[in-house]
Amino acid sequence: MKLFAVVSFACCLLAYTVSGTPCADICNTQCSLQKKACDIAVILGPLCETVNGICTQACAAACTCADSCAAQCGGDYATCKGDGSDIFNIYSCGINLSICAAPCQLTCNFNLFSGIVNSLSGTGGATKTA
Repeated sequence: MKLFAVVSFACCLLAYTVSGTPCADICNTQCSLQKKACDIAVILGPLCETVNGICTQACAAACTCADSCAAQCGGDYATCKGDGSDIFNIYSCGINLSICAAPCQLTCNFNLFSGIVNSLSGTGGATKTA
């Protein structure tokens, strides 16, 4: 399952940089295609729905940061690159996109991890008072 999430995340990032389509849309479309293929094999029955649920949850987990950072940094990149006719401009805008995306991804992943830890520990983000 972890391998699927990592591969999905990598594919989503690659797809985003190529086409600008959000990660979750691409990943969930892949889940839908897998479910349709599974449904064709009638033998598997309700297992298809279970696998689809796992797939969409993995997409949500893998794509949360990719999509939010794309929204945060992508607008500036689109404005910067203009019509795309100047290759040097696209290259320099790509560097700026990387500079924006790196801290965004780090912050998002940290917040996501903190939320998971808090939910597992039952604190829900509450602070202790003396």
